[in-house]
Amino acid sequence: MPPRTRTIVDPRFAADLRQRREARGLTLRQLGVAVSYGKSLLHQLETGRTRPTVDIAVRLDDALAAGGHLAALVADMPTTSERAAYAAQHPRRVDQGAVDALGDLLANYRRLEDAVGSALVVSPVRAQLDTVVTLLREARHHVRPAVVDMAAQWAQFGGWLGIATGDDEAATMWLGRALQWATEAGNRDLIAAVLSFQGHQAEGHGDLSSMIALSGAARRDEGVHTALRAYCAGQGARGLAMADAHPREVTGLLSEAADLAEQAAGQPLSPWGYWYTSAFFSVQQGIVWRYLGARDDRANDRALRLLTAGIAGASEDARGSDWHGRHLVHLAVAHQQAGDTRTARSVLDEARAIADATASLPLAGQVTEAVRRLSVTA
Repeated sequence: MPPRTRTIVDPRFAADLRQRREARGLTLRQLGVAVSYGKSLLHQLETGRTRPTVDIAVRLDDALAAGGHLAALVADMPTTSERAAYAAQHPRRVDQGAVDALGDLLANYRRLEDAVGSALVVSPVRAQLDTVVTLLREARHHVRPAVVDMAAQWAQFGGWLGIATGDDEAATMWLGRALQWATEAGNRDLIAAVLSFQGHQAEGHGDLSSMIALSGAARRDEGVHTALRAYCAGQGARGLAMADAHPREVTGLLSEAADLAEQAAGQPLSPWGYWYTSAFFSVQQGIVWRYLGARDDRANDRALRLLTAGIAGASEDARGSDWHGRHLVHLAVAHQQAGDTRTARSVLDEARAIADATASLPLAGQVTEAVRRLSVTA
C-alpha cells in the first residue's frame, strides 16, 4: 500500500482521548511523559485545537491501552510506530525500522511505569510481548540478531513488571526468556541485568543465598557497564546485610559499589539502565546502611543521610512510582530506628498514597507491615 500523504482525523478523537486518559487516572503531564510530548500539546489535542498525527495517535493508544481505537481515528504518513504495527501483521517482512519502533515503544512504557507505577502498564506490555514473540519466531535469519536483542529487552521489562506486581510466575518466565535471548544476542550488559533481576526476585522469596550469588555472577564480567556492576555490588551488599553477615563483609562490598558508581558517573547509560543515577545509588547504599542500622546508631545515621538525599534527588516523574514508594518505606524504617516515630508515620503516609494511586499491592503490604512494626515499638 503506498504511503498516505494527508492526515484524516475522526472528529471523535479529542473526546475519546480525554475520556480514556481520565479513565486511566492519568494527568496530562503523566501521559505526556509516556508519549514524549508536552502537556500543552495534549491539552490542545483534547480540545480539538490541534490535529494529531498517526505517530502521536499510536503512542497515545499504546500508553492508554486503547486497543487500537485511538490509532484507528487518525490516518497519516507512515511512522516508526506504524512500521511496528505493520510488522506485527506481516512478521516475515520485519526490518530494522520495525525493531527501532519497538525500542521506542519500550522506552515509552518504561517512562510511563515511572510515572504511574507497574500495575497500570502490565496489560498493554504483555500484549506487546505477544507481538514480540511472534516477530522473533517468524523473523528471517538476516534480521533475527536485531529482533532477538530487542525481544530480550522487552522480556527483561516483562520480568521486572512481574516482580513489581507480585506475579512470580510471569517474572520467572520472562526473565528466563530474557536470559536466553540476551545470551543468543551476545548482549553482555543485558545478561548481567537479567541476572541481577533474578537476584532481586530471589530477595522477594527470602532466598538470600541465591540473591547474593546471582548478584555476584552479574558483576563478574568486568566488561559489563560500570553502573550495572555498581548496582549488582550494592544488591549483593544488601543481601549480606539481610543475612546478618559480618559488617566488615557488608561494608567492603558497599565500598566496591560506591567506587564503581563513582566511576560510572558521566558514562552513557543504556535505555534499560537510565535509572542508575547518583540519586539512585545513594538510595541503594542507604538501604544497606539502614539494615546495619538496626544494631548500630551510627550506621542508621548514615542511612538517614543517604536515603534522604537520594529520595530528594529522584526525578519529578519518578516520585509517583511504586518503587519510589518502596524507597520511602526504607526511609520510614530508618526514622523509626532513630526513635523518630512522628516522621516515620509521615513518610509512611506518603508511601501509602503512592500505593493507592498505583494500585500496588506489594507496596501496600510493605506499608502495612511497617506501620504494624511502628505500632509495636511506639
